[in-house]
Amino acid sequence: MKKITLLILFFACVSITYAQMWKAKVPSQVNSEERLNFYQIQKEFNKHWDKFDVKKGYYNVKGEKHKAAGWKQFKRWEWFWETRIDRTTGDLPNTNLFEIQQNYTKLHNTKADQANWENVGPNSSYGGYAGLGRINCIAFHPTNKDIFWVGTPSGGLWKTIDGGATWNVLTDDIPVLGVSDIVLANDYETSKTIYISTGDRDGQDNYSIGVLKSTDDGDTWNETGLTFGIVDGVNAIINKFLKNPNNSDILYVGYNGKIRKSIDGGVNWSPVADGKIYDIELKPNCEDTVIYAARYNYDNKKVEFIKSGDGGSIWNVTHTFSSDVYRVDLAVSEADSTVVYALACNNSGGLEGVYKSSDSGLSLSKVYDGDVSGNSLMGYYSDGSGENSGQGWYDITIVASPSDENILFLGGINTWKSTDGGVSWNINSMWTANSSYNFHDAPSVHADKHYLIYQDDTTLFEGNDGGIYKTSNGGTNWTDLTDGMIISQIYKLGISQTVQGEVITGLQDNGSKLVSSGVWEDVKGGDGMECIIDYNDNNIQYATYVNGQIDRTIDHWANWQTVVDITANMPDGEEENGAWVTPYVINPANNKALFLGYEDVWKTVNRGDSWIKISNLSLSNKIRSMAIAPADSNTLYITDFNNFYKTTDGGTNWSNLTSNLPTTSNSITYISVDFNDPMRLWITFGGFNNVKVYESNDGGDSWTNISAGLPEVPANTIVQNIKSKDLQLYVGTDLGVYFKEGTSDWVVFNKDLPSVIVTELEIYYDESTPENSILYAGTYGRGLWKSNVASFTVNTTSNVELLKEKNIEIFPNPTNGKFSIANNGTSYISELSIYDISGRKVYGEQLKNESREYIDLGEISKGVYILNLVVDNKNITSKILIK
Repeated sequence: MKKITLLILFFACVSITYAQMWKAKVPSQVNSEERLNFYQIQKEFNKHWDKFDVKKGYYNVKGEKHKAAGWKQFKRWEWFWETRIDRTTGDLPNTNLFEIQQNYTKLHNTKADQANWENVGPNSSYGGYAGLGRINCIAFHPTNKDIFWVGTPSGGLWKTIDGGATWNVLTDDIPVLGVSDIVLANDYETSKTIYISTGDRDGQDNYSIGVLKSTDDGDTWNETGLTFGIVDGVNAIINKFLKNPNNSDILYVGYNGKIRKSIDGGVNWSPVADGKIYDIELKPNCEDTVIYAARYNYDNKKVEFIKSGDGGSIWNVTHTFSSDVYRVDLAVSEADSTVVYALACNNSGGLEGVYKSSDSGLSLSKVYDGDVSGNSLMGYYSDGSGENSGQGWYDITIVASPSDENILFLGGINTWKSTDGGVSWNINSMWTANSSYNFHDAPSVHADKHYLIYQDDTTLFEGNDGGIYKTSNGGTNWTDLTDGMIISQIYKLGISQTVQGEVITGLQDNGSKLVSSGVWEDVKGGDGMECIIDYNDNNIQYATYVNGQIDRTIDHWANWQTVVDITANMPDGEEENGAWVTPYVINPANNKALFLGYEDVWKTVNRGDSWIKISNLSLSNKIRSMAIAPADSNTLYITDFNNFYKTTDGGTNWSNLTSNLPTTSNSITYISVDFNDPMRLWITFGGFNNVKVYESNDGGDSWTNISAGLPEVPANTIVQNIKSKDLQLYVGTDLGVYFKEGTSDWVVFNKDLPSVIVTELEIYYDESTPENSILYAGTYGRGLWKSNVASFTVNTTSNVELLKEKNIEIFPNPTNGKFSIANNGTSYISELSIYDISGRKVYGEQLKNESREYIDLGEISKGVYILNLVVDNKNITSKILIK
């Protein structure tokens, strides 16, 4: 497999030194054989940041805390691709997910799909610091102002016909890819032709397959002649896609390699310029001839402003930026077609300068210098103070008013406005109302601006990391229009087993969100990761920030003063050092005990008030997945990408089973252990081959490939239906969910689910009617989903037989609320929980393991209840009737 050229050059330019490291390794030709693989990219990043000792995105210099600009965005990229590479070579995938999906569908019958997926959300937020997900681009209907489209990095293409009051998605039937630009044909109102460029322009943590075209208003999509994975042999990222407003058969795309032009509506594409293309603009009223572009020239390793006067055949360099410039965004105005603006960020992501041309791009002059004190417009502060750094390689945008070329808006972390052609700037919206960031009476709008575009002379739209915003009064007020869009990128989820429908989710850049009784609320900020709800008490919950920083609530997040950072309770000198998404699990036999995976395994027996280390493995790749056996809480399995360990004595001793694994070229993504057998487990793999799911029946000593029926895309998560008499498994992949029963092959379980990356699956078990149990799926770009489980035969006799086998008796049953638990055998009974038929916990007690224990439920309503005993570290349930 060929290595990918320049896939994430964005992440190189965090500082001048860092940029020089990168540029020394970047080939001068995009088709050069000297290409960076994942490990080389990762190594260069670490070379720079390791010396800063970054913790949670910050580092200290002489006692001053600094935000590590670009660190977080790279870590997101790294997390996405690290399980999709070839682990042996480090090669990034050169694949076309659209074609994989089409080929799989042709060969596999989907009529037996038993799923019935419906979306849960999140679909609303308070705006400002909160949000739903990133918006990459916006396009408007030619005549109806209430109709417009937006593109998202992982949630596809969305359309509104009522000005943003409601939204519909148009791309759920194709792989949910990033959408970085939208083009409507000039005759759209009759032809219903829409083009989208795929991929995630700014984050690059999703697939790109080139340009897609629809001729039925987005109902169906087809590839065009620009199909990545084939053209140029690189996984290209399209940074700009536009049409000629006089002839929409003429199209231009600029990506990390070339500008390509089509004159036949996307059937054929010809290269017209080389370089890493940041932006392209057509001169207003001269669109047939005059084109401007900003590019990085691989030959001289400089960023240049280039111009064509003949529709792209011949290009001239009219301005070469200084070596401190990394990325440039352009703006033109219909008010004066001779004016062009260039917003340049420096190698630290800060503002290098704002440039202006008044002669149609023949010359550019700097009208605003970012290096002047107080001019740090790409930074965090609303007065331009602080060091001149930021995220300019990730979020950078500028727009000029179509009615007044001197009115400009600039977006970085915040949004700024100029009314004098860029000579001076004032804060227009702020990412936080926190006064520590020098807040200056500006509206609070979500951070990280990716797109600014005018709909008309007075109406301006913005796409940022939280959603889509609109102003009609020059930025005095901004309105969040994102509600109704389901675009959240969920890393992990946790469900309540005591309250049906309660789920906590961890979202990229939009915190941890909890849904309860159908209502969503934000419970933790930043990037949300793994989440857990205590299986006995839904008031006790855990939410995580990057690298394994865990908050705990004991009152359902009702009082922030009671929320505790439990990882701050590590022994002195032991700071959290986990993976970007750090795994941790609750002991199924003791809900006060948790296991946490960093470079080693840590354990708490008091919900995080104190911790002890129970392994000495020092895994350099850090633990990525862990699972505890429900039938034996002393058996625990952990893995990084390709190292596999287990303990059968609670962590006193660990066995290295790595040599038994079936592959070293694919990354292990998830572990799950059989509910009844601690030696039976499943692991899932990333990568693009038939190594997807393996089963072991002897605790990892040997493995069997059970991948038959799955598409050859990464498998990310696996879960067992523990209520089924027959073995039933569900797996979440980069193309949705699949189901397996017994020895049968996997089949599609995707009805009404978008063809989306599924990051985690969990099942809520209805104890009174197990057939009504619910499968939940967290997706990377389309929020949280739920479905019925496949039909199954309930294992009704197993728990009764277990109680008989262990010589445990519960009597009388039926009862008036007073009963006894007699332990006539040698088992250890440690805990009792009782649930009503809705799954709500009504009683819980730690037992003394006496030969007979008397239980008095007090005043309790009549009906059927579910009694759960923890016996020998295993959950055993039984029904009890209160009469």
